[in-house]
This record gives sequence, C-alpha cells and structure tokens, in this order.
Amino acid sequence: MSKFLIVSDSHGDRAILSNIINKWQSQVDGIFFNGDSELAAEDAVFDGVSTVIGNMDYDDDFVEARATTIDNVTFFQTHGHLYHVTTFNGWANLELLDKAARESHAQVVLFGHTHIDGALAYNGKLFINPGSTSLPKGPRAAIGGTYAVLVVEPDRFIVHFYNRAHLLLDNLTVEMTR
Repeated sequence: MSKFLIVSDSHGDRAILSNIINKWQSQVDGIFFNGDSELAAEDAVFDGVSTVIGNMDYDDDFVEARATTIDNVTFFQTHGHLYHVTTFNGWANLELLDKAARESHAQVVLFGHTHIDGALAYNGKLFINPGSTSLPKGPRAAIGGTYAVLVVEPDRFIVHFYNRAHLLLDNLTVEMTR
C-alpha cells in the first residue's frame, strides 16, 4: 500500500501549506502540489515536493506539467489552466488532461485551478482535484479549504479529502478499481 498527499491553490498562504506538508510528510510516499502557491519554486516548503506552475505563479523554475512514477503508479500532474479544465460541467473539462495522461501512460491525473474538490474515474484513469486550501469554490466551499490523500492498494485507489484542520471528510471519499 502507498499513500500520496495532494495539495493545490494555497494562494500565498504558506502557513497552511507548511502545516499540511509537515503533518503528512512522514506518512506518505510522495507529495504533490498542483500550483498557485504564489511562492518561489525554491521555497523550503517545497523540499521533497513535486510541484507545477499555476496561472498565479511567476517563477519560471516551476514546470508546466510532469509525469512521475512512484511505486508502479504513474501520475500526470499539472495545474490545469493550460488544459482548459474549467470549460465543462462546473467541475472540470478532462479531455485535454486525458490526452496528456494517455501520452504519459499515467493511471492518475492530478490538477487544480478550479478550486473545486473532486475525484472520478474517466477513460480508465483516476482524476483528482484536491480543491483549494485557501480559496475554495463550488458546492462545498463552506468547508473552508480541502486537500486530498490518495491510498493505492493492489486492486483499488481510494481518495480521501480533508479540511484545513485535518479532519477526514468521509462523505467525499472516492474509490476506483485499478
């Protein structure tokens, strides 16, 4: 079993980002930040964290997208703005992300940008948007910010969402067969 922390869209709130990473770093096999930190790429908070650039990040040392394989799971990670994720169904347009993930042979697609938490299976891949830790939007904005932890088991993926106080939001858990 492997676990991965997925965070996005902290928008300058370094304290919450640091708090979340510090809580989970010894419990997970990888940490992903999906952009819009508004911090420098070399900020110490990102030590050991896979990062990508968001539309509100201005440090060219961030990359636009990346494919990463950990424990036999390939992740495609991007912020989402370059893939037009906000143009469909109020959550995300997955077509361009799906194409990029296919080209990267990814099983899991990580993105942000919409500030709306969610996870779903699409074309045999798991798509995860952890929401925003600082500026949540959508039907669950009143939660006050979310992030996700992906549990990878031999036969399934399980996505758990947490609020800023690290409380598990059971009703948002999503499972997908591998």
